[in-house]
Amino acid sequence: MKECKICIHTEKTKKIIGDLCIDCLTYKKYPIDFDKLKKEVEEVIKNLDKNKKYPCILAFSGGKDSIIALKILVEKFKIKPLCVLVNNKYLSQNAIENAINITNYYGVDLFIINKDFTQLFNEVIKKGESPCRRCSRLILREVWRVAKRFNIKYIFTGHEIPFGHSAIRDMKEGIKMVRLLSPYKIKEDEKYKLLENLPFKKPNLYGYTTNCLVLGVALERFYEKYGFSFEIDRVATLVRLGLLDKEKAKEHIKKPEVPKEIYEELRKRGLEI
Repeated sequence: MKECKICIHTEKTKKIIGDLCIDCLTYKKYPIDFDKLKKEVEEVIKNLDKNKKYPCILAFSGGKDSIIALKILVEKFKIKPLCVLVNNKYLSQNAIENAINITNYYGVDLFIINKDFTQLFNEVIKKGESPCRRCSRLILREVWRVAKRFNIKYIFTGHEIPFGHSAIRDMKEGIKMVRLLSPYKIKEDEKYKLLENLPFKKPNLYGYTTNCLVLGVALERFYEKYGFSFEIDRVATLVRLGLLDKEKAKEHIKKPEVPKEIYEELRKRGLEI
């Protein structure tokens, strides 16, 4: 089976032309200007209203990426955001404890919104589909509501992949979302080094997550249906951008074998699996 020379796509998951997949060909033609992204993000931070109690919001999950985003805001830019965590009922207990411990460590406020995404997760897992995009959209809607309520114009997130060629996207009513990690090209191994001295405990979860209990099961069901991982586009992009080693990336997209303890915990919380 033909495989892309740069990333981890094969002809099963992406069109291959010559020795490159269509996504890598597009990236070679239109590469991302990371210096531009950095200027874009840092200009936003420079112009935040430092006199406000909360100059910005950080969409906070207790996972490694949002914790590193908080570290950058507080340590590098001396900004203390309002951290907003949407507990969809399926975050690991470790992730919630990490969120509380890290925000206490940095002396920032944590606002927790309790929601129940059981219906969504039951729907998509029964179909063998990915829940991530819909889940993310619902979470960001809740975070946006907090921003609107407190008249905060910027929501930062811990995403490392930009919106095409920009780190910023317009949301409704003048609120903007900023993917804080996108200019800094922090490799996966470097992330855990940045977390070493923080009160962070890595949960034993499956897939590319340090907070979600559902992901492993969803990946398992999707793999059984399609024969590959629904995380492949995201992981391939990390390889393409030089953020993840190709061989390690291949490990990330293998079919997970989720232990019965995770299934039992998810059933206790309401999933029909």
